[in-house]
Amino acid sequence: MVSITMKTKSSGETFDIAKRLGQALTFPLVIFLHGGMGMGKTIFSKGFVEGLGLEDEVTSPTYTIVNEYGDPPRVFHFDLYRLCDKNDLYEMGFEDYLNQGATLLLEWPDLAFDYDLEPKLEITLKSNLDFPDEREIVLETTHPEIMRLLKKI
Repeated sequence: MVSITMKTKSSGETFDIAKRLGQALTFPLVIFLHGGMGMGKTIFSKGFVEGLGLEDEVTSPTYTIVNEYGDPPRVFHFDLYRLCDKNDLYEMGFEDYLNQGATLLLEWPDLAFDYDLEPKLEITLKSNLDFPDEREIVLETTHPEIMRLLKKI
């Protein structure tokens, strides 16, 4: 496993790291976004989507559960926080999203229950209470191609 930790001093720097990641990726994948409320998951998603060259307005999918970016969709951005069980995923057609060849950004991925989602990149955003604008961003993967890309950025 490769684990890379970066520190940012502002939401702009968090956005820039995500944008560089989006620019580096050349294939669809599943990205797990870990972090509590207000940790910057949506800011990260905005940067990532822009890095892919998409001009869509990125917003939090808290109430919609999923937002689509690109035409045809190249990114599905999920916020699974409001789901109660795996039946909710099934009823929303989650498996259909998996088969579209797009990148999935999953906030609260632990709620994806029994799905074995590969290849994936796990991103954890943490803050320091003494410096609320700063973030620690941890990128982790076991996928060889993603490892290679992470080492480049």
